[in-house]
Amino acid sequence: MDQLLTRNAAFRRGIAVDRLPVARSPGRFALVTCMDPRINPAALGIESFAADGSGSSDVRVIRTIGGMAEDRSLLIAIHLAGVREIAFVMHTDCGNRLAKARIDTILESLRTHMRERDYDEFRAEIGAPMPDKLIAYLKAFDDPRAAVSREVVSVRSKPFVPDEVRLHGLVYELESARLDVVVDGYR
Repeated sequence: MDQLLTRNAAFRRGIAVDRLPVARSPGRFALVTCMDPRINPAALGIESFAADGSGSSDVRVIRTIGGMAEDRSLLIAIHLAGVREIAFVMHTDCGNRLAKARIDTILESLRTHMRERDYDEFRAEIGAPMPDKLIAYLKAFDDPRAAVSREVVSVRSKPFVPDEVRLHGLVYELESARLDVVVDGYR
């Protein structure tokens, strides 16, 4: 927390307050990508903020584990922000792939760090068999290309997603910074 506040104070000393992007900008495009800090937004076409704090991107960016959006983010993006095109960007060497491979480590950590009654309640909520159900709950996967295809199909099936909203699925290769189109929402 101290580091966060110190860095914020340093940032504020170097900006031009009148140049901060305070007004909402209309944007019809959203990008859903993983929370992994190895994904460079510039590689995805997201303009960086300038040193003075100004910025002009109108892209809504939703970062979450595995590049899979929650319903509430999608609903607000589509029905309040006016988003009409969404790109889901997963990546190689994703922690959500690792989660599937190491589900026993996650289960052990849950058992170790949760109070027994809370763990029992969580286990009941997830269901049995716990390892398989937890993998499904996490949407953990082996292959990011197959996972992004499934995510596009899943989002397309949501009743609040209108047919005119274009959904794309891409995979970002950490090793080369290359984006591969897996699902082209224009087709």
